Amino acid sequence: MKSPRLVLIGLDAVDGGLVRRWAGEGHLPTLAKLLASGAVAPIVTPAAVLEGGVWPTFLTSSSPATHGMFAYQQLKRGAYDLEVAMYADRLPAPPFWESLSRAGKRVAVIDAPFARPVKRLNGIQVTNWGAHDAWSWERSSYPASLVEDLVRRFGDHPIAQCNVGRKRTMAEYRRLREQLLEGVRRKSALLRHCLELEDWDFFLGVFSESHCVGHHFWHFFDPEHPRHDPSAAPELGTTILDVYREIDTGIAALLERIGGDADVLVMLSHGMGPFYAGAHLLQSVLDRRGMSGAFAQESDSSVLEPPVWNLRRLVPPPVRRRVKSWLPRLAAGLWHRTHPELSPWRQARAFTVPDHNMTSGIRINLRGREPAGIVQPGAELDGLCGELTKALLSLEDAQTGRKVVQWVARPDELYQGPHLADFPDLLVEWEHGAPIRAVRAPGIGTVAEDFPWERSGDHRANGLLAALGPSFRSGEIEGEIRTQDIASTVLDYFGVPIPSRYEGKSVRALLGVAPSRHSSPNTRAAFP
Repeated sequence: MKSPRLVLIGLDAVDGGLVRRWAGEGHLPTLAKLLASGAVAPIVTPAAVLEGGVWPTFLTSSSPATHGMFAYQQLKRGAYDLEVAMYADRLPAPPFWESLSRAGKRVAVIDAPFARPVKRLNGIQVTNWGAHDAWSWERSSYPASLVEDLVRRFGDHPIAQCNVGRKRTMAEYRRLREQLLEGVRRKSALLRHCLELEDWDFFLGVFSESHCVGHHFWHFFDPEHPRHDPSAAPELGTTILDVYREIDTGIAALLERIGGDADVLVMLSHGMGPFYAGAHLLQSVLDRRGMSGAFAQESDSSVLEPPVWNLRRLVPPPVRRRVKSWLPRLAAGLWHRTHPELSPWRQARAFTVPDHNMTSGIRINLRGREPAGIVQPGAELDGLCGELTKALLSLEDAQTGRKVVQWVARPDELYQGPHLADFPDLLVEWEHGAPIRAVRAPGIGTVAEDFPWERSGDHRANGLLAALGPSFRSGEIEGEIRTQDIASTVLDYFGVPIPSRYEGKSVRALLGVAPSRHSSPNTRAAFP
């Protein structure tokens, strides 16, 4: 019996709604075939943590409360201090393909976000040749010589830094557009080259250009966006579609090489939409409720990226890669570290945690946990959380009267795990259907402030999984597939035992995988 082969193509922050729309209109023929002929199911992403939790959850089959990576910046335990949390070395467990490797499966993994290299892998791994969050780990590979060979063949990825900490000029947007399209073309060629090195049992490759284009071109695409300019160059308005088209073409080239005997999964990690949230107003709302201790430096992750990107051409590539690996950590330390004796959070009953934007975070200054805690655990904590929840749910848009908060939850209502205490005490999910410039509520009055961030698009919950091949059924699937279920499903596909620490379950039965195809072990020799 021929050994099973599985190819997983990851699309970082490609929006499922746009894919369905554009596939139906004929713009994305490859994805249209997958949607029409394969098994298709929504992916339920981790709640309230889109700024950081999706890819680590995929890699480790565990929730953000277990792996601990739920936002770009997080509050340090026992301190009034922020730290950049999205480094690959913070993951407490290896990625799931390490289990495949130990089971003798030949694997190839290219640009999986937030994945550190697996040593002595039975196969190859390329880390951050062209991932969106490439600062999370130094560009590298296993074997070590592979990444330099790829750079010689395909060059560097055209985009060194997606965010520049400010709004771009029109000329810069046009330049970024060309870099994104070229980045997809190079990534497509690189992935096909790696795929052709041998017939892998498992191949994972990720396109990340979709992530950057969604952040920075949404206002050109969306006529309802307040920054939309109908007089802008027409090609800027089609940039998101054009990047998706290039990715669709790249997928077609991979499928052509794979042939019909392999199974294919295409995973849209999570969605993208207009950046409408009220995080920039939240601290003022807390101040109006008497929480005090306003934090002066409202932050977006893009603030950590100084506008020096134009100088990159003057810096040799090896030096540039090294600088990229430590700059975010250094910047975070210099710009966001607060002195405990001076922090306004010491006097606050509750304060916002910066860099929780689409879903905001509120930390209670809890006695016994924070260095200068004020609020007593137990009844006082519960009462304060209840008071703030009621106040936040009463917020409405000052102009239209619509509600601006979908829900407020305590983390233990969503998760359990060793990092639960690192979460904010309240998570606030904003309404994302329209801009939030000013809010009002009884006992608060009106709070107004211009939206401060450069991005016009940002993350949305939930992704999409499409499966095509001899092992999969076709049609829309009714049933829940969570991000953490995908790793377990891949292991189960190959008959590899699922580690007991995994929180995801196999959904092989939903996809229609035939167990008889996956019973033959494969123990080929490791990559030299």
